[in-house]
Amino acid sequence: MKVIICVDQDNGILFNHRRVSRDRRVIEQIEAENEEIWMSSYSKKMFENDEGAKISEDLDDKPIVFLEEDIPKDWVIDELILYRFDELYPSDIKLTFDLKKMVLKNVTTLEGYSHPRIDKEEYVR
Repeated sequence: MKVIICVDQDNGILFNHRRVSRDRRVIEQIEAENEEIWMSSYSKKMFENDEGAKISEDLDDKPIVFLEEDIPKDWVIDELILYRFDELYPSDIKLTFDLKKMVLKNVTTLEGYSHPRIDKEEYVR
């Protein structure tokens, strides 16, 4: 399973049931790199023009998932992509997944639309 999550510098994901941030260029890159990606109906709003964006509220068995919550403890992750915004935002839902279980394969930086710097961290098992 491949999981893609956007986080801030403190692994924040959501605050009061709303995403801490988003960036148009991140979404464009995710769409370009993934032919089919599964997500919740909440996340689908960001991928409106992507025919490969599929909705499911049960993401447990999907091969590629865009997630806007913490990773469930029972998921077996083969690849994890973190888009890390270079900011700290208030958050009450954070990524608690132990990144030490993975190997950091690559880090690239992109200039976002609304963020001057976003790091794409690619982890593998």
